[in-house]
Amino acid sequence: MTPMETIVDEPSWVRRGSWIGCPAVGAGLLVGLYALSGWVVSLPWFPVQGPFRLVNSIPAPWGLLGAIALGLVLGLVFASLWATERLVVTLTPEMVTLERGDKKRRYEARLSAVYVEDKQLVLIASDGRVLAREKTDLGAEDLGKAFTEHGHPWLAEPPPVR
Repeated sequence: MTPMETIVDEPSWVRRGSWIGCPAVGAGLLVGLYALSGWVVSLPWFPVQGPFRLVNSIPAPWGLLGAIALGLVLGLVFASLWATERLVVTLTPEMVTLERGDKKRRYEARLSAVYVEDKQLVLIASDGRVLAREKTDLGAEDLGKAFTEHGHPWLAEPPPVR
């Protein structure tokens, strides 16, 4: 990172926490399903009992260990997908770089407007072209501060449709 560069990304506790929280939640959910499978099988009116019968047929320590392991793996897969969908915005006065997963796009065109609309970051070139429209969960306040600090024309609200 150069001194004149600003990076807007999710907070580090979210980035790091997703790698711990997602597997923990996945393991917890599958352990809960394993624990409930015996009860669900005992309900004659429950419509879909096949999967619960299968889970309930696995002996005690192996079923629990399998639920934990599968939940951890599914949680890691989810955390990995989340990480590749995360948008990182890098700004300088002359350039905007949008990075998602292994895709990185640089924009050096002069911008006439930058704003967030429907959870999408929109970059408008000075000739009116839409350079980028990227889905983002980054806060509009953080993006606005970074763009204005580097002299880019940030709009707090999308422009009215003509």
